[in-house]
Amino acid sequence: MSYFRLISPLSKLNLFFITQYRKAQYGQVLSIMDIIEQKAALADSRIKKLKYLIDNISKKETLKPNSYIDILQEENNRLKTQVQKLLHETVSLEEQQGIIQCYDFIQKRPKINLIEAYQHGEEKFDIAGAVVASTETVTSLETKNETPQETSTAATNQNLSDTGKKSKKKAKDEMKKDQEKAKVPVNTAIDITRFDLRVGKILSVQKHPDADSLYVESIDIGEEKPRTVCSGLVNYMSLADLDQKLVIVLCNLKPAKMRGIFSEAMIMCASTTEKVELLEPPSTASPGDRVICEGYNCSTPDQQIKKELCDQILPDMKTNTNLEATFKNALWQMENGKGRIKSKTLAGVSIK
Repeated sequence: MSYFRLISPLSKLNLFFITQYRKAQYGQVLSIMDIIEQKAALADSRIKKLKYLIDNISKKETLKPNSYIDILQEENNRLKTQVQKLLHETVSLEEQQGIIQCYDFIQKRPKINLIEAYQHGEEKFDIAGAVVASTETVTSLETKNETPQETSTAATNQNLSDTGKKSKKKAKDEMKKDQEKAKVPVNTAIDITRFDLRVGKILSVQKHPDADSLYVESIDIGEEKPRTVCSGLVNYMSLADLDQKLVIVLCNLKPAKMRGIFSEAMIMCASTTEKVELLEPPSTASPGDRVICEGYNCSTPDQQIKKELCDQILPDMKTNTNLEATFKNALWQMENGKGRIKSKTLAGVSIK
């Protein structure tokens, strides 16, 4: 009896472990089945996608291989036709208004030889006066309805003749100007010949309303109106030091806005980190007098220069031991030869 009592607990323990083992194996089987089912579902979705792609490919194969190109070419031809139609309408309207057509936009070539027509003096090919002549023609035609035919015809011919002569002369003058400009070579030198330096007189000066370090001057440089100039001289000079003074002005520097005010030129000064002085022209100089440099042809400065070019030229500008302004040791002087440009006390310093 005691034997069976000993075996019974062991049997129960074995049965418990066997049951747990079978449950674990059954769980692994379930997890493997889940994985297989997921992969089967993924395979089904991919098969459906492939079938869809194969169906689309088979449908596209029934179309023409160049059908899309044909559609684009057809659209392009339609647009070309529309452009040609608009060109025809525009030319027709201009011809009705008496505007001479010098270029055939359909054939893409000039209708007339402009150079030959100008050399032979043919007024009907006068391009500069074409619009003016057409305007005169319309005006004369309106007058024609109000006056007798012979009088209006004579007046119209006279108007066209006068207009043609004026426009022909104007065209010749413009051609001469263009030829003169063409003869002037482009200046690519990085030197003082690019600068337009003139004498200026400060008519008034005040502090900049929005910048503590800037003055705003009104400077007469010999033009119809004085120029507005902003200069950073507040820490070096008083208002009295600038008012009514003759100065040297760089006139062709590109205008720049400085705290809301456009500065149209630059006052030239001898400068160190501690002190700045105005460059002074001779007392006999007048606003607008040109400043040149010995050994350099300064007769044709640029119409306008950018700050980047200015910054490349300025390092070669200094005062010499005699306080005279120089560029690469060549002296600045008045164009009329009457006097040089000097600083009061600063020798051997930069000019800017």
